[in-house]
Amino acid sequence: MEDKRAMAILIKLLDNNKLNAEEKEAVSAAIGILSWTSLSQSRIKALKTKHDRSVDGNISFYQKS
Repeated sequence: MEDKRAMAILIKLLDNNKLNAEEKEAVSAAIGILSWTSLSQSRIKALKTKHDRSVDGNISFYQKS
């Protein structure tokens, strides 16, 4: 299951008033962890894209010579 889908389910569960305080805290913590995981995956993807563009730029520079 994707992190975004899991977060949506947990948020829906959190909105349900049937959870006690401890359960709400646990669900909130899980949502926080999933959001950090999603953020780190986005960061890694951006760094990889930046690296790939840099490598492509260096290759085209050397081919012009």
